[in-house]
Amino acid sequence: MTTPAPSGQTPARLGNLGLLALLSLCLGVFAGVVVWLVLRLIHVGTDVLWQDLPAALGIAPHSAAFQGYALLLCLSGGALIGLWQRRHGVLPENMEEVIARIRREGTYPCDRLHIIAIAAVLPLVFGGAVGPEAGLSGLVAGLCYWIGAHLRCKGEQVAALTEAGFVATLGVIFQAPFFGIVHNLEPDAGAGGWRQQLASKRTRILLYCAGVLGAFAAFYLLGRVFAVHVGLPRFDAHHAIGWAQWQWFVPLLAIGIVSAAFYRSVQHLAQRLARQLAARILLRTLLAGMAVALCACWLPQTIFSGEQQMRELMNVWHTLPPAQLVLIAAVKLVLVSLCIELGWRGGAIFPLIFSSAALGYAFAQIVGMDGNFAVAILTAALYARILRKPLAVVAILLLCFPLTYLPPLLLSAFAAAKLPPPRAVRESHA
Repeated sequence: MTTPAPSGQTPARLGNLGLLALLSLCLGVFAGVVVWLVLRLIHVGTDVLWQDLPAALGIAPHSAAFQGYALLLCLSGGALIGLWQRRHGVLPENMEEVIARIRREGTYPCDRLHIIAIAAVLPLVFGGAVGPEAGLSGLVAGLCYWIGAHLRCKGEQVAALTEAGFVATLGVIFQAPFFGIVHNLEPDAGAGGWRQQLASKRTRILLYCAGVLGAFAAFYLLGRVFAVHVGLPRFDAHHAIGWAQWQWFVPLLAIGIVSAAFYRSVQHLAQRLARQLAARILLRTLLAGMAVALCACWLPQTIFSGEQQMRELMNVWHTLPPAQLVLIAAVKLVLVSLCIELGWRGGAIFPLIFSSAALGYAFAQIVGMDGNFAVAILTAALYARILRKPLAVVAILLLCFPLTYLPPLLLSAFAAAKLPPPRAVRESHA
């Protein structure tokens, strides 16, 4: 005797759902391969331009000749980015724009993927203080929609598969499997009822998990075969905890919130500058290149996304003066705003984590507390204040921190995300 399917779940529907899950798994594998290849291309391109070529020219690091080389390199990068945008438009879209477009239209354009890929790689290899998530999210979203459309899926199925592929991309970029899932399931301010147009929550979770599983399997397999590791470093699981650390929770939370406000203010000023130069694309990207070049010469820890620089910072932070660490964090926040708004498009997540780490280490030196504990609270506060999605923030920060840090991460992220803005800010938006 055949057991009947659960109410509302006919065999045909279950079979269709299984097929969608299998397609999502395959799309996840595809997304993992694409992300790994693009990140590998960025890594190779960065090594060639910033290490191999200067060495071949006999230019020593940190020399006057290297400063001249960095200036020429960054201005050349600015010119290339500007010329590319003159021809193809300002690309890539940032992660929030990609998410909004998928949710609004249930799809993403797939006719200019090669253009998006080049636009995403250029700022990263030339030293821009941006992360790879912007270009990669748009690239994989377009590829997933192209594949889903050619498989003759229905419109809602294509949309659901596209979003599942996008979720897998987010997870594999940050090496945080739950980030993409939580990021898409956690409510947005003003999101409305967008979820109803795609699929039920249970179906979305199934598709997301299948996509993330496929993406991570492909990514880690390629990493093991070619022995290439990408992603943020992890902090030590052994850290001091107790009243000596927790007594500084409120000051660290406040610093994180103030730092987020500083970043938003700088971002607003950079947006105003970009609007004034809206018709002068090449000048805009050259100005961003000049800013990157100056930082490469005088404060090299602030260029690039911050992944490798944070590995170095974890080893030497106790040898750097607190004032220098604060300067590094502030300049990084300014530089990422200038890069993104002036045309060196990319993501802000990796740079924000790096800046938070520098500020946390500076505070730890000043008060004599555990450095990693300070970094955990301050990073969660700054990032959650900006993103306003505490669970997504914790999901990605568990990439850097072990589970023993879960209590301070959760408490800091929720406090920073849920605390209302200052009264003056509320009145200015009224």
